[in-house]
Amino acid sequence: MVEYEKAYFTGDTYEPYWDFPAHEERVKRLINITHPKSVLDVGCAYGFIVRRLLEGGIHAMGVDISKWCEEKAKTIIPEHFVRTSADDLSMFRDKEFDVLYCEGVLEHIPEDKLAKVMSEFERVSERRYLQMSFSFHKDVEKEYGHVTLKEPWEWFKIVPLYTWIFLGESGTDGGNAWIYKG
Repeated sequence: MVEYEKAYFTGDTYEPYWDFPAHEERVKRLINITHPKSVLDVGCAYGFIVRRLLEGGIHAMGVDISKWCEEKAKTIIPEHFVRTSADDLSMFRDKEFDVLYCEGVLEHIPEDKLAKVMSEFERVSERRYLQMSFSFHKDVEKEYGHVTLKEPWEWFKIVPLYTWIFLGESGTDGGNAWIYKG
């Protein structure tokens, strides 16, 4: 099992993790597609997406399961981070957020927890914007701790209504590389 602590974020996976220029592209894409008033970033790592949203005047919160990320996020987005898992968002009210943003997390969730995660995502947000790795990346993804890999149509079947699934590569503008379940 992959541990999502210091070694994951400072080792070969990210070489190390920092505020990549792609974060700006992701925020622009999120805003252009969803026009959010408030955002919950599930799996926010250090909170760079949340910080950019806050700087743009959008109320945002970030959550991550990692103690290491909590240490970093508390310096980057103080008062806007909670350490918790994707299947326990109990600290948030029903529909507290206009949009839930989740990139690069769902493939790390074991299959038997996906229903609970999707239930929590639907409960805390009006709409969702998700990006994950797909099963056609199987040969390289397992080494990064990706335990649940599905084709886009398989994800589409299990996500709640009012969810965008981004089909493009991370860090690209993606154009129209997303599908919407509404």
